[in-house]
Amino acid sequence: MTKNKIPLASDNYSSVHPLIMEAIIQANESDALPYGNDPYTKQAKHLIQKAFKSQPEVLMTPSGTGANVLALKLGCQRHESVICTEIAHIKEQESGAPESIAGCKLLGVPHKNGKLSVDAVLRQINYEKASEKHATSPRILSLTQPTELGTIYTLKELKALSTLCKEEGLLLHIDGSRIYNALAKLSCSFDEMFQDVSIDLFSLGGTKNGLMFAEALLIFNPNLQKGSDHIHKQTLQLVSKMRYLSAQYIPFFEKNLNQTLAHHANQKALELEKLIEKTPQLSLSYPVETNQIFFTLSADLIPWIQKHIECYLWNNEKNEIRFVTSWNTSNKEIEKLSLLFKQLPVLS
Repeated sequence: MTKNKIPLASDNYSSVHPLIMEAIIQANESDALPYGNDPYTKQAKHLIQKAFKSQPEVLMTPSGTGANVLALKLGCQRHESVICTEIAHIKEQESGAPESIAGCKLLGVPHKNGKLSVDAVLRQINYEKASEKHATSPRILSLTQPTELGTIYTLKELKALSTLCKEEGLLLHIDGSRIYNALAKLSCSFDEMFQDVSIDLFSLGGTKNGLMFAEALLIFNPNLQKGSDHIHKQTLQLVSKMRYLSAQYIPFFEKNLNQTLAHHANQKALELEKLIEKTPQLSLSYPVETNQIFFTLSADLIPWIQKHIECYLWNNEKNEIRFVTSWNTSNKEIEKLSLLFKQLPVLS
């Protein structure tokens, strides 16, 4: 991070919430059994299961990529494939880890505002089936909620895709690295979001919403639970001092931090959306539904923006920049941004 720049590059940049840091320090006060046999992990698993009103197997992981790879390895054999969007994080932002480690092919499907449609998924399934043994056998449908563009699947859309999975014999995996932002937008609980959705594998985020290094894989399908503890170890996700990961989830769920922090980030994104809409030189790319904002501008203005704001040039061909708000994005930073936009050069 460059000093004095407004931090909007990513919620991965944000600091750890004080209550989370306090929980880690408390977990450090005495020795505890390793590899998840500690009381912190047991309590965290209970809280997660309570939130979902279900009893999935919960495997803690130190990274979201690790949770995703573990999920796909559990669900896929080597001749099988995963259907996802062409911009899915598992396809574009995980350095080929799913294909390299899980050994399954990723089939990128065209999206609309980051989302898959039933028709698009069905076309890909039929395309693979037509080539029989010369193609892969689709096994998993992987969705990102919210999407890589910050948009969300509605409850109706999730239900429709879940129904398709049942009809076509696919497993459903959801990458929920920013799932709390989707819950905040929809004003619903985990149970309400997925009451009509049959999930098999769920990558539960945390790091992007105020935690230090805590993610988890939830295995709802009992047929995938057998041997998952061994695959947890084989994929290098089994941490010895697991309590430091697990302890973070305790205040996260007990004190409803997961909801309040995500709501704050979403709210700041809406404030940024209004500022961008008022600035003639900037044009929003997609609906702002969670904490990611994408907009385009003249190429000549990009250096000026990046001089004052820590952010990514997301799409060089479109001159598109991405802002991401976080649990700790402040009113002062929004006010500073408002002043900066008023100073944005007007190009002839």
